[in-house]
Order: sequence, then structure tokens, then C-alpha cells
Amino acid sequence: MRKEFVLAFIGFLTCAASLRGQDEITGYEVGPYVAWQDWKAKTFEIGTPQFARRVNADFRYRDHVAYGIRANFLSRGHNGGELSYTYQQNTATITVPSLAPLALKGNVQQVFYNQIFYPVRYGRAILPFFTGGLGIAFYQINDEARLRAADPTVNGISNLRSTVREFVFNYGAGVKANIVEHFGIRADFRHIISAMPNYGLRQTSSNPAEFVFPVGGKLQNYEYSFGVYFRAVSTGFK
Repeated sequence: MRKEFVLAFIGFLTCAASLRGQDEITGYEVGPYVAWQDWKAKTFEIGTPQFARRVNADFRYRDHVAYGIRANFLSRGHNGGELSYTYQQNTATITVPSLAPLALKGNVQQVFYNQIFYPVRYGRAILPFFTGGLGIAFYQINDEARLRAADPTVNGISNLRSTVREFVFNYGAGVKANIVEHFGIRADFRHIISAMPNYGLRQTSSNPAEFVFPVGGKLQNYEYSFGVYFRAVSTGFK
């Protein structure tokens, strides 16, 4: 991962150098945003030897507010690049019939690099865009939640991992509005798709007393965000 970041930084410097002396507007933006993330629940089944017959179980994050910051660089013509970081306090809950719900309180952090495509050329006052990119999500559980899960009078689950890292993909669209030369607002929609975090839980076990987590597929959420940005341009404002 460190190698990829170094190569990306070298590419950024190369592109920046190649744009010196160009007359076309090149944009650099940075700003915070607030988002609402609508998480989709995952259902799965647990069978023998944990249960005599298969039962339906459920995994879900709460729909919740998230906060973040975006840095958009080298937007020029119809293209641009963007780094983003999102932080959200949240609780993942695993619900299994006849067992106490397993509540994993903590946070979710997401880091993305996205490519931006502008249908109209960069520099307009109203600027719609499409976007897509890759990143890493950090699903974290706090110490209190891990101790509670390990308590034999509650769940009796030990060795839960405090942090799980998963690759994520996102795509979406949005619109920017340049209010004045160096300030604007933006609204975004993103569909975020991640591998399922397992927190160190096994999918199967021959021990009927062991808690298992046989969930597959992808974890998904839909993000609706509103933010502001401060904007620097290389040749002025249109």
C-alpha cells in the first residue's frame, strides 16, 4: 500500500508540472462535508451444530450521520482526481434467534481515491459530475464492546478483532456550485460497496457452543452528502 501511495504522489507532481504555463483552468479544492449513510442489512442462516435446524440471522449497521473532508486536485477540462476521508461513529449489531444481540459499538472510517468526470468543462459556475473510485474501510470496535461481547453472561465471545480493514468501491454523481471565485457548495450521492467485515469470527465451527458468523456477499450503503469547498485555480474564474 505504501508503494501505491508513493507512485500516486509522483504522478500528481508530474501532472502538476506539465500544467505550468497552460491557459486552461486547473482547479484545486478542499473542504468538509456532512453525510447521511443508509446501510443495507445482511441476512444469513446458521445451521448445525449450533442449532438443530437452520435459523435466520441478521447483521446491520445503523443509518447514521458521517463527517468527512475531500481534496480535489488537478480538475481540468472534463477530468479530475479526488481524495476523501469519512468518519462515522456507529454500532454493528448481529441478531441471532434465542441469543442476546451482539452489539459492536465503534466507528467506521473510509478512505477513497476517486476519478471525476465533468460533462461540461471545469470552471463553469454550475458543475455536474460523475465519479467512481477505490479505497479502504476501517471497521473498528471499541474496548468496551469487546469486553461486553467476551462476558460469559452476555455473549461469551472472546478474541474479537478491534479493527478490520476491507477494500471498498464507490460510484455516484453530484453537482458543484461556485458561489464566488474561491468558495462553493456541493451535493453528492455515493453507492459504497465493501467486503463483509467478520471481526475475527469464524464462518463455521464443529463446536456447538461457538458463535459463528456465516455471512457472505457484500456490505452496502448509500451516502447522501452536502459540503462546502475552498477553491484555488491556476488561471482565474469563469
